[in-house]
Amino acid sequence: MHLTQEPKPTLAICLNPAWQKILTFAHLTHGEVNRAVNLSQCGGGKGVNVARVYRLFGWPITLATFIGGETGQLLKKELQANGTTPLIQETSGVTRCCTSLISADNHEVTELIEPSSAISPRECAELLEKTLAIIPHQGAVVLSGSMPPGVTEEFCTAVAKRAAESGVPFVLDAVKGIEGALAAGVFILKINASELRQLTQKEDLEEAARALQDRFPALANLAITDGPSPAHLFTRQGSWKIVVPPLPGGVVSAIGGGDCTAAVLTRRIAEGAGGAALPNAFAEALSCASASCLTVIPSVFDVEQAQRIRAQIQLYQE
Repeated sequence: MHLTQEPKPTLAICLNPAWQKILTFAHLTHGEVNRAVNLSQCGGGKGVNVARVYRLFGWPITLATFIGGETGQLLKKELQANGTTPLIQETSGVTRCCTSLISADNHEVTELIEPSSAISPRECAELLEKTLAIIPHQGAVVLSGSMPPGVTEEFCTAVAKRAAESGVPFVLDAVKGIEGALAAGVFILKINASELRQLTQKEDLEEAARALQDRFPALANLAITDGPSPAHLFTRQGSWKIVVPPLPGGVVSAIGGGDCTAAVLTRRIAEGAGGAALPNAFAEALSCASASCLTVIPSVFDVEQAQRIRAQIQLYQE
């Protein structure tokens, strides 16, 4: 996993960040008192996880996000420590806290998600203004995750329009409030199979992908994950099935796996991976996602383990 060229930095947008607490139990019994054997803490939210992957590889990344309260300051300190360039909008509301409960014996993971604080119109407008200003200078833009109260789909649409106007590839990893962005132009939509079916009300994945591309002519590609089942890539030129091998020892935590996929895929797109190179870029991204499922901290993984997984991934053109 080495660079063929050094592109411009990437902008990651995380509109709904979190502070993540991860409690590991020998065995978690619901309805009983449970004592954790380990506690880990880190920044959370899909875009924050994307930035963590970039810094793991030493790639430059700017993160546009909202932060507020004590948990927001903890997130800010993490970004400063790992070398992420922050594009931060301070908020009066407090950054939510999410808690992952891992039962080590059966690999069961339970996620507890606090409600997000509302973003004021002024806070939203100020972050959007700062974000739009730097998009023309990026190698790629990736927007991941949900929108908190107070942030509407116009934010995502405005980002897509500015990226299209600037000739900057836009990677979208979201499912709600994205119609305007898909109409404006998205280089690749990365979602899971259930989300694609939800968007299109179609069960067959290829039929669903083609229906979405027919509806939104400016949507160039779709990268579809499906848990342990094969992933699929749909481009205007063809489609591919990507089969990932089972993980040795099973999954520790899948949280952040999809964000690894978005991060590596975005980086390769920023380097120019498109057309014939896109299936291999997606396969590499999936290998990193699989490796991250073997660790407790979201989007942290052993690069050599990811390389071993990549060697076992099979690509089939359909």
